[in-house]
Amino acid sequence: MMTLRRAAALLACLLVTACGSPKDAEGWARRAASRSRTDEKLEALAQVRKAPGDRRAAVPYLVEVLKQAPRARGEAAVALGEIGDPAAVKPLLDAVDRAAQDRDTRDANRHVATALGALRAREAVPALVELTASPDGYTQVAAVDALGEIGDPAAIGTLVRIATSTEVEPFTAKRAILALGRIGDARAGPVVLRMLFEERPGVTFFPEAAFAAAQIGRPMAAPLLAVLEGKDAALQDWARTRGVVSGALYAKAAQVLGDVGGPDAVPALVARLAYRDPDPRVGVYVRAFAAESLGRLRAREAVKPLADLVAREPDPDARDRYCEALAWIGDPAALPALRAAAAAGAWRVREAPLAALSRLGGAPEAAVVEEAIRACGNGCPAQEGEALAGMKARLAAAAACQDAACWAGKLADPDPAVRDRAALEVGRAGGAAHARALADAIARPVDGDAAVAARHAAVLGLGWIAAREPLGADAAQVAAAIDRTVAQDRGRTLTAGVNEDALRLALRLKRPAAK
Repeated sequence: MMTLRRAAALLACLLVTACGSPKDAEGWARRAASRSRTDEKLEALAQVRKAPGDRRAAVPYLVEVLKQAPRARGEAAVALGEIGDPAAVKPLLDAVDRAAQDRDTRDANRHVATALGALRAREAVPALVELTASPDGYTQVAAVDALGEIGDPAAIGTLVRIATSTEVEPFTAKRAILALGRIGDARAGPVVLRMLFEERPGVTFFPEAAFAAAQIGRPMAAPLLAVLEGKDAALQDWARTRGVVSGALYAKAAQVLGDVGGPDAVPALVARLAYRDPDPRVGVYVRAFAAESLGRLRAREAVKPLADLVAREPDPDARDRYCEALAWIGDPAALPALRAAAAAGAWRVREAPLAALSRLGGAPEAAVVEEAIRACGNGCPAQEGEALAGMKARLAAAAACQDAACWAGKLADPDPAVRDRAALEVGRAGGAAHARALADAIARPVDGDAAVAARHAAVLGLGWIAAREPLGADAAQVAAAIDRTVAQDRGRTLTAGVNEDALRLALRLKRPAAK
């Protein structure tokens, strides 16, 4: 039997436990502010970040922690950035230690910078500009990223200096380029243009600069067009002094114009389909990237030159790009050239024109695919047989669907080959009413190359619709859905390329004026 002394001790223990275990963010933050031991503060702050529901009541106590030891200060800043209460901005600014020397204090500054970026605090720009000059590289990057998140054009000068400096780490310069893109101001265009072509030993800035160009949008089109046409004399001179061949300039400009260009870019892109270079590999890159961008822009003026290239291009990878571009453009005038290209040769040579036929054609093309299946026979290699089955399924769907409404229903088909044609068809013939269905197709889980192709087709299709007509209130919701999909896939190599295209589309939807 339990004695009264033991019962009293147990009750006291239970009461201490109850009092000592806060139930919400406010309670944990109060504990963090009141404890003297750093480990107890850090544990309480971790619980603040885990607490569900509205955590704004925790802010006053977290602000108190900002005045305390650096490790706790940094964790409190993280929590304040996540909570998102503007009341935290001034205390966060006061928490910046401009004389930081030790690791903990520098880490605290880094977390404060990140929190100010999360709060989109324009009044923090001067302090963040100071932190970009921190001797600590991690703090520099956090401040650069925060300036991009805030989006104030007042930071452009600082970010331009960092992006073009050879004194900072290349990673920091890359983050500055991306931050310029987030700000999205045309005044950053000249530097973003230059960084498309800047290279240092073992380092290229093209991926970041291309993404930034897409974020800035249409203001980048005219300068890129000048590069493609060889009319940017200053850039040509700059390239010559660095041993960069003109063809490399044309190839990169052609690629990026697919994201930022419009009808005015089409004639120059078509002209580059005929480009030849002393280095055949460079010539292939120029033609292939021009073809890809013409496909993205659905330029019917490119159908005849692309069809001619399909017949005579010796490079199989470039030929694949031409066939793909013809499928994206969607003009039946390309079918005869594609049928001729699919008629003979090894599978590697016939696969791309057959795939394009199945994404564009009807009953006559179904017969071509059936013949290819018969020719493959019972011993057909598994990969070839699977590809042919997908082509057959696309053409069967085409026999059943004659309008965008029917194809919209196919966006949920279990066969990814059918979904990719459906997305192209809806993108070519549909309207804003189909935006949600295409967004759902983008969000569908990806489990292989065929599903990647289906997601990519949905990105293209939604982009084509958005270029023709405004999506209205749906634009922000569709963009948010794309962002969630990409976030869920972060770290997956399989979807990295298509998800970058999806992010560029989301940016266009968020900033209609920059299309």
